[in-house]
Amino acid sequence: MDALDLFPEAGIRFLAVQHEQNAAHMADGYSRISGKHGVCTAQNGPGISNFVTGVAAAYWAHSPVVVMTPEAGTLTKGHGGFQEVDQLPLFEPITKYQGHVNHPLRMAEISNRAFDIAMSERGPTQINVPRDYFYHEGMYQIPTPSPPEKAAGGPKSILAAIDLIRHAKNPVILAGGGVTMSGAEDEVAELATLLGAPMAVTYLHNDALPADHPLYAGPLGYQGSQAAMYSLRDADLVIALGTRLSPFGTLPQYGEDYYPTGAKVIQVEADGRRIGTSKKVDVGICGDVKLAAKEMTEALKAGGSAIASDENKAERLAKFAELKDAWKVKLDDITYADVEACTDRIRPRHALRALEKGLVPDSIVSTDIGNICSVSNSYLKFNHKGPSMLAAMTFGNCGYSLPAAMGAKVAAPHRNCVAYV
Repeated sequence: MDALDLFPEAGIRFLAVQHEQNAAHMADGYSRISGKHGVCTAQNGPGISNFVTGVAAAYWAHSPVVVMTPEAGTLTKGHGGFQEVDQLPLFEPITKYQGHVNHPLRMAEISNRAFDIAMSERGPTQINVPRDYFYHEGMYQIPTPSPPEKAAGGPKSILAAIDLIRHAKNPVILAGGGVTMSGAEDEVAELATLLGAPMAVTYLHNDALPADHPLYAGPLGYQGSQAAMYSLRDADLVIALGTRLSPFGTLPQYGEDYYPTGAKVIQVEADGRRIGTSKKVDVGICGDVKLAAKEMTEALKAGGSAIASDENKAERLAKFAELKDAWKVKLDDITYADVEACTDRIRPRHALRALEKGLVPDSIVSTDIGNICSVSNSYLKFNHKGPSMLAAMTFGNCGYSLPAAMGAKVAAPHRNCVAYV
């Protein structure tokens, strides 16, 4: 469209793709690695409907993707013209905000709102524009971004969480994608070190914490780490940081339902609607996980009453080390076990182990859906901080990994990007 001619002067890089779903996945991968908005646009009708799968994946990955959807012109809408479809209902359940430009002079206002909400609420937004409005001329005031100030959470909920932590004898930290999004790796590790608490990560968030930290337990969920699962099973307090505690993320595995139903649970989550939705929680903190973890750690260090977990810290750390060693041995046994397979082909687990060892520092890995890609949960470890693992998350659609890796490479051309297809 003619607006493309303006992009170079505006500093916008436009990348054409062969299929619109790829554009949505590329925008997803770009946004997750860069921490900036990913933007995609397409032809009205079938081009826009091809976005749906990719936008749904971005929704459940909490990616700030802005979807620009041109629609049929105002004078022909409803006539059943070429490539016409009602586009707003398609995205209603998978976006944080839908802005329909009902007058061309509102283009800047509605676009600004879509960009702000995509970042503040962490999810896709839609800007729906009748095609004839792209050719309008007028006087516009371009708003500046208005990001909301982040906070640790309500003072009462923070104090209640600190009280639970002080009295817990066997706390375990469960870190989710919010830790990566807020850059809270150091703050979470500091809290864990203070408590001597193992740090498990939720399914497909292997990059939430550096794997070489002594308290890193590994991922939960499908084909996850038994060291993480058994640590969580024995906990009397789960400190869930930056996770909505989705059912799939704590899926029973290896014949064991390890989630500790008798433990107290603290959940720190930026989206208040997700607190206590999937799992019962004793204290819910609606706030930024980086700030919340820092505030809780500082309060615990400041003194007051004793921290109960200090009494058995050495014993717990010794047991945790045994769990990690046992899982390492078992994973090797699983990887190299004799199975019925063609001897002239590489076995999938052998390939995943080789890829694990071959990844250079600061690599980015994207995985597709499917059993073999999901088994990579056992092997993917990232010793660096920052977003490094991409997946279609709980939406679980095919065709995700390659375009997501392409978007990641655009965001970080200096980093190696590997797609498990």
